[in-house]
Amino acid sequence: MFGIVDANAQVSIDKDLGTIEVVNSPADSLQNRILFLENIQIKGNKKTKKRIITREIDLETNVSYTFKELKELIKLDENKIFNTGLFNSVKAEIEFADNSGNSVNVIFFVEERWYIWPSVIFKLADRNFSDWLFNQDAATDRFEYGFKFDQFNVRGLNEKLSAMAQFGFKRRFYFGYNIPYLNKDQTFGMGLNFSFSELDQIDYTNVENKRLFIDADSIFGDDNSRQIISNTLTSNVFFNYRESYYNTHTMRLTYSRTTILEEILEFNENYLGPNRDLEQDFIGLTYIFRRDFRDRNNYPLKGFLIDGRLSKIGLGVFRDINQGSAQALLAYYKPLKYNFNIASSFTGFTSYPSFQPYHNMQGLGFANNLLKGYELYVIQGQHYVMHKTELKKRLFSIEANLGRLMPLKQFRKVPVAAYFKVFYDQGYVQNNLPENSLTSTNPILSNRYIYSYGAGLDIVTYYDAVLRLEYSVNALNEGGFFINVKSGI
Repeated sequence: MFGIVDANAQVSIDKDLGTIEVVNSPADSLQNRILFLENIQIKGNKKTKKRIITREIDLETNVSYTFKELKELIKLDENKIFNTGLFNSVKAEIEFADNSGNSVNVIFFVEERWYIWPSVIFKLADRNFSDWLFNQDAATDRFEYGFKFDQFNVRGLNEKLSAMAQFGFKRRFYFGYNIPYLNKDQTFGMGLNFSFSELDQIDYTNVENKRLFIDADSIFGDDNSRQIISNTLTSNVFFNYRESYYNTHTMRLTYSRTTILEEILEFNENYLGPNRDLEQDFIGLTYIFRRDFRDRNNYPLKGFLIDGRLSKIGLGVFRDINQGSAQALLAYYKPLKYNFNIASSFTGFTSYPSFQPYHNMQGLGFANNLLKGYELYVIQGQHYVMHKTELKKRLFSIEANLGRLMPLKQFRKVPVAAYFKVFYDQGYVQNNLPENSLTSTNPILSNRYIYSYGAGLDIVTYYDAVLRLEYSVNALNEGGFFINVKSGI
């Protein structure tokens, strides 16, 4: 939200840029003015460098705007500054600079987030809560725990440093560093990360679109010692080019090495390749184009997103795998009257060749590549399309202030919003493998039209947290209540 301060007029403008309340001045006297932007100020940034914020501002000083143009550009700039992920809130004011009533200053007030996050890891190893509860019978050995450290906004330049040591179901060590801007124009950036993981239990095939797992105890017996049956080393270096406020190009170079024990081949000899491979080495190259015009990244209500990806794993250095893929995502968000919103997204994916090792097979079932109502399934295939639609109604949006009860200023304000929604998801996954291949046996959801419908409640709060409570019915006429995190579209 932003407000206007004038000796003769006080105006508050809501976040929808609609209703304007004017005190001590006729409304039309402001609406009809041509305003000259004299200065732009930033206040509240104690650590963040000013140039990181002004990089997001499209407004220009010494330029004249109509009042309507000015307030629309201010709202867009507020969203862009907020979407850096550096601030809890961004608000702007228009301040009249002299008695002429035409020269104005725009002041952006930012409230910085908490940037240092040492944390304890304790989470499920499975894709979601329902997958663990029903497919894995709530097994107590499928938890991951450890320690993680994230330092956001290193040096006040929006850099990110991450380190992790994780144990339990998957032993994983990770280090990453991202520098978004390297040059003076703040258009080029880069990052790198390394990870090493060890597993004593892996999924080795897919039966009726549900993964089957094999663990070390099943192979060696229970000898009370951890036996590693698979490990993976991965390193990435990537370069970003942000050509405009909304367009970003990324090139990512990947090296990956995965090894398994020979005993795994007894369960799936095509796990890493067609030749009973025990190792898989590859260098991969991925290009990503992203045009992000959403008002908020974590839970958008307005705007659109275009995300396109081309990927090739196996560049001829190693001959363990030769696989390529292309993916496109289009998402659209539109506010309606009476606090209603509609959101829709379309995703398409294609890959080659037809035969792909189980370890590298893609499909629906992970992260946001998931149709609601199919949380228990992994639908593998070389090609898929997915369409999601939601109609939602905002029930409330409040901000609680904990005051002195919370000693850390960054956590005192707790915004909470709730949305009731109805949805319809649909898709199609094409799997060219035989129905009884080692990778997928009797797939009941691939090579057919699938859909789901239902209703749910989204709860959104600070630090990009989204909780989804949903009841859905799928194409198998299975109904269920599911809990997920992150936005559904």
